[in-house]
Amino acid sequence: MPPVGTRPLGTMILALAGVLALMGCKPKHPYVQCKDVPDADVAVGDTPLRAGDQVVITVPRMEELQSREPYTVTADGSVILPLVGALEVEGLTLEAAERKLNARLNGIVVNPDANISVVNQRFPYVSVIGEVRSPGRFPMEHEEGLLAAIALAGGLTEFADVKSVYLVRKYPQRVRVRFNYYDLAGGVECPSSIVLRDGDVIVVE
Repeated sequence: MPPVGTRPLGTMILALAGVLALMGCKPKHPYVQCKDVPDADVAVGDTPLRAGDQVVITVPRMEELQSREPYTVTADGSVILPLVGALEVEGLTLEAAERKLNARLNGIVVNPDANISVVNQRFPYVSVIGEVRSPGRFPMEHEEGLLAAIALAGGLTEFADVKSVYLVRKYPQRVRVRFNYYDLAGGVECPSSIVLRDGDVIVVE
């Protein structure tokens, strides 16, 4: 009989193996299933600005900022404005960009009240990486989903895990969603798979 307070070596090994197994079950990168992600209706005005966007800017009592042509967000993420110079707006919502411009206009105009609006049709850009034949960043038509993006990337490779297709989304909230490719191909709909958003990343393991 083993001494009181001790356990046979075999029992300890089995217990340790069980703990390691439980640790191994926890995903390295947490995710949610597509059915658990509610659809979010985010207006264009709530979507962060990016390079190439065309915006109209108006400020009461400032003729200098009135322009017949929209201002274009440059490759470095700025708009070039009279009296103000370069204003970095990439990654900001319209409301945040307005606040930033008002802060710059303080001292130039009394009580600035800038209004910024997007005038061009904004097509989302989506990245597809992992086990696809032609990884890359692709412009998407509006209302398109994961299957269309995977098709643009040449489809899955023979090494792809069809049960491990992930959508990584940063906006309006950060989330990682897991999909089954056969479910997508079979027409099983999930709220988050209906419309891809600008900046989405699709990862095929």
